[in-house]
Amino acid sequence: MYIVIIGCGRLGSGLAMELSNDGHDVVIVDKDGKNLERLRSGFNGTRIKGVEIDNDILMEAGIDKADIFLAMTQADNINIMASQIAKNIFKVPRVIARIFDPSREFIYRKLGLQTISPTEVSINIIKNKIINKDSNTLFELNNDVSIEEITINKLKFNNILEIEENFNCRICAVSKNGEFIIPNKDQLLEKGDKIICSINKQNKEKLVKMIMKEKFL
Repeated sequence: MYIVIIGCGRLGSGLAMELSNDGHDVVIVDKDGKNLERLRSGFNGTRIKGVEIDNDILMEAGIDKADIFLAMTQADNINIMASQIAKNIFKVPRVIARIFDPSREFIYRKLGLQTISPTEVSINIIKNKIINKDSNTLFELNNDVSIEEITINKLKFNNILEIEENFNCRICAVSKNGEFIIPNKDQLLEKGDKIICSINKQNKEKLVKMIMKEKFL
């Protein structure tokens, strides 16, 4: 895919490196040349120094042929404006904008922009690590459903299908000895395995008690 990124901070530069290493054509734009230096010599994409909302700069970056546009600067106004340009003028198929200040999320939503808020995600992860010590909440999809990493300490169930049927959840990955695999429904589980699943709050509490805690309460 052809991907244009604006903003070469820690988030933007990290995405640029990862996506480039995965074989995508990546162009990254930042008005500060020092930010572009974050990208190591192994970066196979293109760096452009220039104002991120300047049409000529965006055309130089190839926004007119982009499959994905990522607005990752630390300025919400720039991210909003650039995303609007990408979405409404150049008709980029997928536009994702970073929310720098979570209190401004309503603006992005009102404009119909797909967003990610690293600050909010980090807050939720840290909060859940403190509150939910028996599992690791990787991401909250809404107030009730989350993606969890749960360690199996007790073999109450032998395979993936039994857990999914009993707790109305979906297991997308299993970690065995530190290596993740995509399991089938008959995948056998062992003590020490970790499951990654999407599950609601009520069933999560039941599942944690059943396979993780030492005693079933």
